[in-house]
Amino acid sequence: MEEQYLKPMILENRKSTCCWCCKKGTISLRCVLARSAYVCKESIKLKVTIDNQGEEEVKLRVKLEQVCELFVDRGVLGVSKDVKHLVFEYGGCHVKPHTRSKWDSSNCLVIPTMPTTLVHICRLVQIYYLLTVYLDTEKEYDILQVSCPITIATVPFRIPNSDKSPSVKYDHACPVVEGGMYLAPEFLLGQVYDGNEHHLRDPLVLYKPLYVTVDNSETN
Repeated sequence: MEEQYLKPMILENRKSTCCWCCKKGTISLRCVLARSAYVCKESIKLKVTIDNQGEEEVKLRVKLEQVCELFVDRGVLGVSKDVKHLVFEYGGCHVKPHTRSKWDSSNCLVIPTMPTTLVHICRLVQIYYLLTVYLDTEKEYDILQVSCPITIATVPFRIPNSDKSPSVKYDHACPVVEGGMYLAPEFLLGQVYDGNEHHLRDPLVLYKPLYVTVDNSETN
């Protein structure tokens, strides 16, 4: 609910198409993000305006990625590396040449359960998320793009001056991101051998992290 996360973000980019040094038209992309912080299971509030004055049809594509900066202690200086995981990718509207179109995400971009944003808290790892909007043509990907950080928070948005606050619950992270795709050995009991069978059973999970989500079961 901090002001810095509630301010709408406006992202714009444009590109002029050319043929044999002659300017043929301009493709413009304008995105308005209602706020930049969300709790898992909320839908990202995004509005997109596409002005296609080019000669080819363009298609909208929206992608959310998890970025993990990991610090590996190797000597005095150490080494850091970035690992990216695709959270989701959504294909949106098609815009024909010399037309203008608007697109509203509505409830299309629902955030799955994931670790919260972790920046400048732990020196060993940082986790943050990037939302990127692309325009593609049939022949070429990523002719235009805009990108902005999305904060995954622990306190859900509520309407200011309202007495009603959204309910939260806790869930395991989805298997495509850090926090859900890997379970450390110290959180497993190990594999148990059954003498009546010729294979090992799945290890017993002692602990698996839980993350805050909005309880959509109470949504009307």
